Amino acid sequence: MLKTSIKLINFIGFSGSGKTSSIVSLINYLTKITDFKIFVLKNIHQHTIDTKGKDTYRFSEAGAEAVIARSNKATTFFVNNALNLKDIIKWLEEAPIKPDIIITEGFRELKNDKILCVSSQEAIEEQFDNTIKVISGKIASESRRSEKSYEGIPIINALEEPVEIMKILLPEFL
Repeated sequence: MLKTSIKLINFIGFSGSGKTSSIVSLINYLTKITDFKIFVLKNIHQHTIDTKGKDTYRFSEAGAEAVIARSNKATTFFVNNALNLKDIIKWLEEAPIKPDIIITEGFRELKNDKILCVSSQEAIEEQFDNTIKVISGKIASESRRSEKSYEGIPIINALEEPVEIMKILLPEFL
């Protein structure tokens, strides 16, 4: 289990299961009712983060260990090293802007509580383990939901009931 003073909300699920929509819904909900600083860490499995041909990509290709891009609205750090999640969290704990909540997407190796997003019963069975505390995603829509829970774990539509997810994962924040 990853130990941190920052609250973690972890989403896992196969591509197309509703993870991104669920995360966006949770962020929208939290930013309306709190002043929390929310960071999102996404584990990208198949493509690079930077865009080929852009200056930042060219600097990295030339051998820069890190490239920092700043515009009028944002700052982006490209570190040419696949840092492990523990090191990223440690870095964020010391950052000039500290998050209250970090939402992760796609970090299956975490032993912390997770939200499993799925689109079918078979996908639940394939990915279910003892770290799953909420099931959401496409299966939780009214048109697809045949059950309210799976082995005692609630199936909740994050698009319609983000507060119910927060009550389970971070009740101290409400």
